[in-house]
Amino acid sequence: MKRHTHVLASALCTTALVLTAGACSASDDAVSGGGAVGAAPKDDGPAVDGGTLRIGLDRPFAKLDPADSSLTSMPQMILANALYDPLMVNGDNGAVQPYLAKSFTPNADGTAWTLELREGVTFSDGKPLDAQAVVDHVTRLGKPEAKCSCVADVATIGAMTVNSPTSLGFTLKAPNAAFPGLFTRSLGYISEAPAAPDAPAVGSGPYTVESVQPGVSVTLNRNPSYWGAKGHADKLVYKVLPDSDSRYQSLRSGDADLVWGETPSQLKQAAADGLRAVTGPGSTSTVLFNTKAAPFDDPKVRKALQHAVDRSAVEKIVYLDQGKVSDGPIASASPYRAAGAAEYPAHDPAKARALLAEAGHSDLSFEYLVDSRPEGQQRATVLQQMFAEAGVKMTIKPLEPAGLNTAMFQRKFQVMDFVTSMFGDADGALANLYLPDGPYNFTGWNSPKAAQAIAAGRSTLDPAQRARSYQEAAQEVVAEAPMLFLTENQVGLLASAKVGGLPDVSKRTVVNVSPALLWVKK
Repeated sequence: MKRHTHVLASALCTTALVLTAGACSASDDAVSGGGAVGAAPKDDGPAVDGGTLRIGLDRPFAKLDPADSSLTSMPQMILANALYDPLMVNGDNGAVQPYLAKSFTPNADGTAWTLELREGVTFSDGKPLDAQAVVDHVTRLGKPEAKCSCVADVATIGAMTVNSPTSLGFTLKAPNAAFPGLFTRSLGYISEAPAAPDAPAVGSGPYTVESVQPGVSVTLNRNPSYWGAKGHADKLVYKVLPDSDSRYQSLRSGDADLVWGETPSQLKQAAADGLRAVTGPGSTSTVLFNTKAAPFDDPKVRKALQHAVDRSAVEKIVYLDQGKVSDGPIASASPYRAAGAAEYPAHDPAKARALLAEAGHSDLSFEYLVDSRPEGQQRATVLQQMFAEAGVKMTIKPLEPAGLNTAMFQRKFQVMDFVTSMFGDADGALANLYLPDGPYNFTGWNSPKAAQAIAAGRSTLDPAQRARSYQEAAQEVVAEAPMLFLTENQVGLLASAKVGGLPDVSKRTVVNVSPALLWVKK
């Protein structure tokens, strides 16, 4: 099967997998954005082979290994996809579909899953990417020393059984109708263990490593023995450009061909500067409360701040009318919205003041941790003004990304800014953020009612029942307000006019593009 073929079959497969977790055949263009997961790319004429594609990354990476979760964050997937083919990918509207996998099918109650792999896939060193390789990869990333954020996902697996070179069985400790979704990032980027601590992990992707300076740059060469369609560019050169303005200017000046973009003013300005923007609703802006410490252990205080925020104003001022307001943990593009969205409290400063008075916190003040980048600062300033209207004093404390992450994971904060792509996958977001033992339950919130609803949704293969259960959990999240929801935002890639093959990702809640499908016009 070649890329950009079997579009209708792939589209039907996508729907089946996200709603019923049924068996599907694989789509080769899943990562590209063409075919089943987006409209055909803009008409750039025939593809051009050769040359160098220069890509600007928005953050450093510690090592080239799927165990490093920074490598599999959405802005870095343009690098991960060059080295490691994923088993599963996120398509349009939060769908999950096969890529290296041919199918991923459950038993009657979702406690056992069978993974069927493509035949003939090899790692770049020539070794077969077979069922045993998948077992070895999952086992490696599940060990504490791997330091993968996916360790909690591996812990849900009771046993793995190799049925044949291309067939693998998973027995789970509890039913999980969303199990294939765990294989779209770290667990799905199947790789061989690095030969040395600082060496790259060996993948099966269309490119291999020529040289690397961790946190600075990496140069990749086309993989001559790649099992699929070869990449168009001979060479990919990535540079880490953390400052959004510098990254954008490098694109305008011609020093870069493609960069990650999420700054609203730049996305809006791109066309006027002769650049192309390829974006989707892949980001949600929220506010986290530490519910384990006073005064934010009191739901009345949290709900007061919920009423103090004018989400429409945040969207207009910070995101320049390019996104939409968020009303809870189930994104507007999710198939689980069928049961109806949670009713989000209206902006009402007077109600906010009244709730704070009832809670005994009429003079509430707190410290707000936020990313030091300009967009984070602007968002914090807007919130500061809104909270002031409700009589609340908010002190803004900017931190570099590393410090912000440390505070978040160690729960050393009162209130903090949190912008994430996690809500593009409702199954994962609900379980990871709101279950008591969820790996990303940064707020420390514990609701037996929400936990029961999430468990019920994950244990049923019936799409309608799943949607109802998830909506019940979402309503509890909004009612208890362990976090505030602000906006759904556009994020994606900015490119010079000479880059061809850019896909349509406008319906993509996870913007996931393979650089192998892009070319540089001569």
